[in-house]
Amino acid sequence: MPAPILLAIGLTNFIWLVVALFILFSVLSGVVLSLTWLERKLLGRLQLRLGPTRTGPMGLLQPMADALKLILKEDIVPASSEKVLFWVAPIIVVVSAFMIWVTIPGTQNAVIQNLDLGLFYIIAFSVVGILGLVLAGWGSANKYGTLGGLRAAAQLISYEIPIIMVAISVGMLAQSFDLREIVNQQDDYIFFLVQPLGLV
Repeated sequence: MPAPILLAIGLTNFIWLVVALFILFSVLSGVVLSLTWLERKLLGRLQLRLGPTRTGPMGLLQPMADALKLILKEDIVPASSEKVLFWVAPIIVVVSAFMIWVTIPGTQNAVIQNLDLGLFYIIAFSVVGILGLVLAGWGSANKYGTLGGLRAAAQLISYEIPIIMVAISVGMLAQSFDLREIVNQQDDYIFFLVQPLGLV
């Protein structure tokens, strides 16, 4: 039971949100670190490279070596660039990727924020990540960087259209865009048996 003072000033929801986001960030970071380690170890073995296979026991220190290398790298910002956009664009991409996980239920009650339109929320934040790519290209103040950002955005938008169509078809089958309700609707039968595009 939270302290009455926390209830009075409304901090319990905020504290729960911070703790849930910290747990989510920790789990996702652990998954990314382990998959990166596995990939580096496999590629190092295939390419006969020394670092990923021999740094520490079983190559376990390679992610720390990579992190140290990235931290010590100099961040070069072109003199003619839009400095604010150049710094904000990668943050937009990363934050939008993490914000998608806010509505995805782990179990019936293990969801950070359940939304009635959770499916639309996921689609909207996946499009925000594309905006970050465009801003990164534009912020570089380089015509080739801008063209590269626009090209990447065009590719991702072309992928978004079929994803949106499939997501809407899943929502139509469940008669809801609430992610928990979509999961509950699949107790009787799995949707990809009725609508095979949803499996893709």
